[in-house]
Amino acid sequence: MISTEQEALIGRVFDIYLTEHHCEDILQHVADTQDDDARHHSVVVNAMTLFEANMEVGDYFNAYPNHILAIFDEVLQRKAMVLTKTASPSHRMRKTFHTRVTGLPVCPELTRHTIPRSRDVGHFLSVTGTVIRTSVTKVLEYERDYMCTKCKHVFKLQADFDQFYTFVPPVGCPNPVGCNSYKFSCLSGGSEPASCRDYQEIKIQEQVQRLSVGSIPRSLVVVLGDDLVDSCKSGDDVTVYGVMCLRWKPFSDGVRCDVELVLKANYIEVNNQQAAASLFVKDAQKEFEEFWESYKSDPLAGRNQILLSLCPQVFGMYVIKLAVAMVLAGGVQRTDSSGTKIRGECHMLLVGDPGTGKSQFLKYAAKIISRSVLTAGIGSTSAGWCVS
Repeated sequence: MISTEQEALIGRVFDIYLTEHHCEDILQHVADTQDDDARHHSVVVNAMTLFEANMEVGDYFNAYPNHILAIFDEVLQRKAMVLTKTASPSHRMRKTFHTRVTGLPVCPELTRHTIPRSRDVGHFLSVTGTVIRTSVTKVLEYERDYMCTKCKHVFKLQADFDQFYTFVPPVGCPNPVGCNSYKFSCLSGGSEPASCRDYQEIKIQEQVQRLSVGSIPRSLVVVLGDDLVDSCKSGDDVTVYGVMCLRWKPFSDGVRCDVELVLKANYIEVNNQQAAASLFVKDAQKEFEEFWESYKSDPLAGRNQILLSLCPQVFGMYVIKLAVAMVLAGGVQRTDSSGTKIRGECHMLLVGDPGTGKSQFLKYAAKIISRSVLTAGIGSTSAGWCVS
């Protein structure tokens, strides 16, 4: 465990780092009046820059990430309060700041492109994958007030992450006087929770292009909280920074305890935002216009030129390439005479002998479309696709 002197050292090092690198970021969040409704704000910290100042802090962070992140958040909150009083003494800060760590060293111990194992529990990692499922945003009660029925001592109790955020009363009264009672009454909760925050779960899957041939991609549940909620959507390629944890449902008689491996996210980077935005810059639009202007007299020749560059690893098969291109391009939704809406997107059924390039078309289509998830018959169903 970390001693009090070590906690003070870590706090001083992080305070100096914030003073040198993030004072303007904190003041910008404090002065942002347009975002007053947002209670939670993030300050992104580069791990390489922070740990270069003091390698001992990096060692503690690798050994006790949850404890060190709590210290970082506490120091950041104090720093924000000091800067707020200095900039505007009459202003009362009501915002909560969170330290988001990014920029981990690229090494197998910290950076993963595959789903971590149980041996990684308790370590801070960066995991890259594709979002395949997102849950609805929920309101999570994470803190309650309890009172000892014997000595009337009031204390706060945090929800236990390991047991799906349930409240587990302590074994004995935490009163320092020495009351050993084990009966408590809840002073908050029910219809009006004392402390709540946003909560969401997503599921990420290993990127197929990084796996060996024949491997089935695995998935992992990622827990998001506060301002990280709704930061990504299904189909996004993301890099999640967080702590690997185990969680299980509360124990009950006669029911087997199922332990689940989850990633408690600290920060999320969406990797496909820049790639998606670059498709619509003016230079690309000008290039498209020049291309079709050159084939103005013969548009079919322009179409054939596009088909030649579609999935170049497969020779020929222009009819199939045309079908793939039409599916990727999509259509326009229309409404018939009866008022029924007919969608413009179509499906394609490609049937053929083994080794004729069906998977190559599928992988190429998933590669050029940013929001896409590649799956196989084994990953979807063991019978339906094969029978067809």
